[in-house]
Amino acid sequence: MSLAGLGPVEVTLGSIEKQTTNFDQFKEIDGVMGFTGGESKNVFASLVSGGACDNVWSICMNQGNTSNGTLTVGGVDHRLHVDDIQYVPDAGLGFHSVKVEALQIVGAGGANSTTASVSVDEAAILDTGTNVLLLPTDTLQAVQGPICTGSIADKCTELFDGKCMPLTDDEIQAFPALELSLDNNVTLHMSSYDYLLTGSPQAASQDDVCLGLRDGGSAGGSGFIIGDTTMRNYYLVFDLEEKKIGWGPVNRDVCGNI
Repeated sequence: MSLAGLGPVEVTLGSIEKQTTNFDQFKEIDGVMGFTGGESKNVFASLVSGGACDNVWSICMNQGNTSNGTLTVGGVDHRLHVDDIQYVPDAGLGFHSVKVEALQIVGAGGANSTTASVSVDEAAILDTGTNVLLLPTDTLQAVQGPICTGSIADKCTELFDGKCMPLTDDEIQAFPALELSLDNNVTLHMSSYDYLLTGSPQAASQDDVCLGLRDGGSAGGSGFIIGDTTMRNYYLVFDLEEKKIGWGPVNRDVCGNI
């Protein structure tokens, strides 16, 4: 197999013969191309071990004119980010993860806005196949109060209860921003538009808004998984050689347009 003009290398292929019903994002699939673990069954690892590329890959997500994102194999494409890429250690064992020290709710309370901080001190798995931000149960409960204040309190509580509803732009903008504080003073930003989502399979109408913060339960061990709603603001670098994860603000003029 060759990928991005790199190769060819030999890889082991398998086929999925059956799948469970709750697989909406893929509908029906035959296989998955691996970028994590799996050795000879992993396409990227096979390219690296075959000397075809460096042990680095990167990704950005943006609805461009050509695609809904850009994947970089074997390095970093500096056209795809603005400002510097900031790196944190890869805290994962089996899954790529970053250590989250705290979650900040910025602009809580509407007109009398403040910043509330919820201590987390957990490793969060990075998963491009997860559409939302999954939080540990106690963390989700702790952030609900600071988020659901002021004029949005009632509708916010309904959203946290799993209901979807129409919201005006003014109402969405009244919700606070979120910040995830990582190691090395790296901060990941999410606006209210990042976690209040339209077009959800849970919604009765395409115009309904659903909450993109969910209870992760025991998923991955801690229940903390950073998905697309956070990643789409960044060009994300998986430097597997140096065991570190890089975050650079995405260049929306380029990502998805090349």
